[in-house]
Amino acid sequence: MRHPRLYCPELRVGLLPLPQEESHHAQTVLRLSPGNAVVLFDGQGNEGNGTIVEAGKKKTSVDVQTIRKRPFELFHRVTLAVAMGRAHRQGYLIEKCTELGVAAIQPIIAERSVSKPDGGSVDKWRRRAIEACKQAGRAWLPMIESPISFDDSLQRVKSFDSTCLVHPSMDTQKASECSTSDSLCSQSFSSLLASLSQPSSILVWVGPEGGWSGTERQQAESAGVSLASLGPTVLRTETAAIAVCAAAAMDHEIRARRK
Repeated sequence: MRHPRLYCPELRVGLLPLPQEESHHAQTVLRLSPGNAVVLFDGQGNEGNGTIVEAGKKKTSVDVQTIRKRPFELFHRVTLAVAMGRAHRQGYLIEKCTELGVAAIQPIIAERSVSKPDGGSVDKWRRRAIEACKQAGRAWLPMIESPISFDDSLQRVKSFDSTCLVHPSMDTQKASECSTSDSLCSQSFSSLLASLSQPSSILVWVGPEGGWSGTERQQAESAGVSLASLGPTVLRTETAAIAVCAAAAMDHEIRARRK
C-alpha cells in the first residue's frame, strides 16, 4: 500500500509539525486523521516514515520514526536552461519535467523569448514541483531558479560535467541557419547521454518558440557547448524540455537493465 507523501523541508526523527501549506493539503485534500501512516520527504533525498498524531487545517503533527536516504533518481543530473513559453504552458513544463526526474530548472531570457517570468511565477513553479514530486514518488525536489539572461547562463558552463544546446536537426532547419561547420547539429541528445560513462551533471539549453538566433548558437559553440537534436520534427518549448527529461529517464532505465 502506498502511503500519502508530504513535503517537509525540516525533516527529522520525532514529533514534527508540518508546514502550513502541507497541513492544509493533508486535511482538505487527503483528509488524513490521527493514526494514518504517511511518508515525509525533504527534497534532498531524505524520506521519513511517520504517523499522524494531530490533525487540523492549520496544524498537523507527525511522529517520524525512521529516516532513510534515497539516491538521486536518474543516472545523470539534468539542469534545464529553458526559455519559458507562454504562461499557460509553464506549469505543465515544470510538472512533467519534475515527474521525469529533472534535477533543476533555470529559466532564461533569450532573444526570441515570448515570456519574461517574475518572482511570482517562480513561487508558483516551486509549488507545482512539490506537488509533482508527491505524485511521482520522488525524494529529490528539483531546484527552480530565478530567471537569468542567456548570456549569464553561459557563464555556468564550467560548473557542469557536460553542456548541450538542443536544436532542430539538419533535416528540419533551414540551410541558412546551420553552417557546414555545425557538425554536431546532427548528433542526437540520446547518443550524447549514452556516450557519458559516468554519472554526470548536464546543463541543457532549450530555446524559445521562435528558436535560437544565429548569434546565440555561435555564443554557445564559442563557450564549448555541444549542439544536439531531439528528433526530425520541430518541437514546442515545453515538448522539447519534456523530451530531454524523458531521454535522460530512458537512458537510466537502459543502464539499470544492463546491470
